[in-house]
This record gives sequence, structure tokens and C-alpha cells, in this order.
Amino acid sequence: MDRREFLKYSAASFAALLLQKEPGYAGCVDNGPRCGFPERMLLIDAHAHPSIFACTPTWCDEASTIDKVTQIGMNMSSFAAVGDFKSPSLCQSYSFEETWKHLRDVVALQSAGKIKIVGSVADIPIFSPLGAFVPGALLGLEGAAPLISPEIGSAGIPSLDTIFTRIHRLYRLGLRSVTLMHDCANALGGVMTDILSPEQGGLTEIGRTIVIALMKRGIIVDVAHAHVHTLEDIVEIALRYRVPIFDSHTALASARNIGSRRRSIEEMKWIAQTGGVVCTWPVQVCMPNSTECPRYSLEDWAEENFRIAGEIGFEHVGLGTDGGGIGNNANLVVGYESILDLPRLAAAMRDAGFAPWEVAAYMGKNFYRILRRCIG
Repeated sequence: MDRREFLKYSAASFAALLLQKEPGYAGCVDNGPRCGFPERMLLIDAHAHPSIFACTPTWCDEASTIDKVTQIGMNMSSFAAVGDFKSPSLCQSYSFEETWKHLRDVVALQSAGKIKIVGSVADIPIFSPLGAFVPGALLGLEGAAPLISPEIGSAGIPSLDTIFTRIHRLYRLGLRSVTLMHDCANALGGVMTDILSPEQGGLTEIGRTIVIALMKRGIIVDVAHAHVHTLEDIVEIALRYRVPIFDSHTALASARNIGSRRRSIEEMKWIAQTGGVVCTWPVQVCMPNSTECPRYSLEDWAEENFRIAGEIGFEHVGLGTDGGGIGNNANLVVGYESILDLPRLAAAMRDAGFAPWEVAAYMGKNFYRILRRCIG
């Protein structure tokens, strides 16, 4: 009997011993509090945009909303604003003032009693079926272009003093996670969807300065969207300062896959080397000009998680759905429509060979570990 078979047939007894109740993992419908997840299990979505972007006639994503985050009893979800966008192919960045207002709007949800901003791990709410549960919110910025956007009435990158002041203001507001790039490359470094030669890309001088400043300030550096050359430079800094980093939402590439959103095992190992976490998301992967989709179903997602964990260690994999920010034009894996389907992912991961405690690590404990290290 191999490891996968052993874990599959002994999972129930392990769960009963370690979690003191057997999780249902059947989905949210008529499955009791927390959709069948054990009450003490940490549930953390490392990257999402719950109820942040309004639906339009051509775009809508309600895979993660405040109501769904509350219903499933998620201890903490990312609430990320975006710093840039393509319209349709032209890169545009938000100003610092626009970003500040966007993040203030998220903070206002706390005043309305809908979320609790997480400034340190002590702020992460513990789920309780008794009374009203208010989920924690990790305030994030996906795309750091606003940090270096020109000041009103001027042109060019502002002074370092201005940039550091902006970082300090955002930290005091509650910001604890920054993705350096989003849809577009910026003055900090290259984005992974750009095809660059080995001599191109990487962090710029100001990019290095800002990465160090974020790490010293207690803001987690998210390498999602970062070009492989940019990633290499960030990893080098993280190792020097002994700070873990994370990729908040990606999938597995069969090899170094420059020009796409996926990471190779090699790149994932670099992230794990810092003590960090690679978070996987529920987007299908189909081969170009082909009907072949190696990552088609929720079960494929679970199998891929098992393969990644086998390569980099189960303590270095986690969940990042990008819910609320993918849009209705993206193909989600079959069997997953929203975060309310996470119990089905947990069940599929058990079938794929994960032990119960490894599922729990993926669903929240692993990301909690780097939160504790980075934000205290």
C-alpha cells in the first residue's frame, strides 16, 4: 500500500483523533455551521476581492463576497484593491489618492460591522457558531504602481521620502500585503506575462529599495504576477533578511513558463526556500489551440496541489482564490463556483492523498505561519 492509499483509508481515524470530529466536506447546503469544516480549523484565503468590485453588464464575479466569507466562517480573507489595469491593452495605473480612497472604503466595512481589519495575527477572529461571526480582512494592494505614482501637479517618480511616507500611511490604515505587479510591468520590475530575455526584467534599483522597505515595515511581499527574473531578485532579498514571501494565486507550469501566470516547480521551490507559501487558485488550464485541459476539474486542482506539496513540502502550499476579481470571462475548474465549494476541494484533496492535518495546513495554517512571522 503506497502513501496515497494509506492516507485515503486511514483519514477518518486521523481526523477524529486530531480534529475531534469528522469533517463533512460535502459543501454548504444543509451541512451545518461552517459548511462542515471543523470549528477550530483555520480558513484563510490569501488573495481575494470580496464585494470590492461592482458587477457591470459585461463583468461580474461573486465567487467571494462578504456574505459568502461570513457564511463559510472564514477566519480571514484578503481584501485587495488593485493598483493598475489594462483597458483593453493599454496599461493604466491608479494614483495614490485613488488607491487611498479605495482602501478607505474597505476599512469603512469594519465600521459597518461587516469585517474586522487584521493588523496582527491577534486580530484574526476565532470562528464560533454562537452569535454573529465577523470575518477578518487582510488589507492588500495588488500592484504597487500607486506607491510610485507622480504627485499631483508633477511628473515622474516621487522622492523616496514621499514613497516611504505613503507606505507608512497605508500601514497605519491597515495595509499588510503588497503585490508589486498586477496587469502591467512598472518602475519596480517586470511582470510575468512579459516575455523578456535573461538580461531584462528583475527588480529595478527603486524596486529593491521598496521591497526592503515593505519587509522592514511588516508588510508581506506577494510575488504573484512577478516575472521570473523579478522573482529571483525578491527571493535573494528575502533570504538575506530572513523574511518569507508568498505567491498569492497561481497554478503549476510543466516548466519555466515565461509569458503565463503559472509557476514552475523550480520557482515554487525558491519561494519555499524563504519559508514562504505558494497559494493555488481555481482557474482552468487548457493547452493553447487544443481541447486538452490538464487542469479542468476541482479534482485536477486537488491532484495538482498534491503534486506541488510532494515537491516543495505540504507546509509551503496554501489557498488563494482571487475570488471577486477573476470575472465571469475566466473558466473556473468544474465543480467550483465560489468559496462555498471549498469543502468539496478539501474532500478532493483527501482523496488525492493529503492527510487531514495537511488539508488544514493548506486551508489556513501555512499562511498563518508567515503572517505571524511578517506582521506579528
